Amino acid sequence: MMCVNSFTEQPYCDLPECFAGWMARQRPNSGEVFEPRTVVDKVDIAANTRFCLPAVFDLVGREVVWADIGLATNPRFANNVRNHLSGVSLMLRAMTQLKKADLHTLFSLHARARGEVVADVESADTVFAVDCGLTPFDLDRIRAEYM
Repeated sequence: MMCVNSFTEQPYCDLPECFAGWMARQRPNSGEVFEPRTVVDKVDIAANTRFCLPAVFDLVGREVVWADIGLATNPRFANNVRNHLSGVSLMLRAMTQLKKADLHTLFSLHARARGEVVADVESADTVFAVDCGLTPFDLDRIRAEYM
């Protein structure tokens, strides 16, 4: 799990610019030095907190699970993972064990419940596709109408 700490005790939302990311490497423990050009993904951090969990790295499944969690509780002492361990472990369990439907399953359920699935685009009232109709990038509409 990626944990980002504000050791200056400033909430991220008060900073003019704040982001975190991860770098690509040819192999683990390669000893390569930090090189900004090798940052694979960058996430902006603007939470009103001093400790956040942007992502979970599934090393077995070789995927990144987007978490976007800010822990709002204040630790008793230092702002670090150890002092946030109960919150971190609960969030990690929630993010890795939560069963979520993918878009194909979601749209298939809606199609079966609201009508019928057809073989060609011309016969369809609603199209779920990557390049036409409702696409995976229409997040606001998907959230509003299908979730």
